[in-house]
Amino acid sequence: MLATALWSVLLVAGVLLEVSVGFAQSGVYLNRAVAMIERRVSGRVVLILLWALVGFHLFARYTIPHS
Repeated sequence: MLATALWSVLLVAGVLLEVSVGFAQSGVYLNRAVAMIERRVSGRVVLILLWALVGFHLFARYTIPHS
């Protein structure tokens, strides 16, 4: 339950950050930051590993029955 609340807080914080930067005239949008990271092969590998880590965590947390 606590982990779900923390994930929700992280999601809301990310959305609020993106919206607040959208109102500012200068700033780095999330899509620009990810595009800068994706330019290099090492950045793509890191993003894929992070995506896999989060996906596996959510899979393990919500699909595997706990005793």
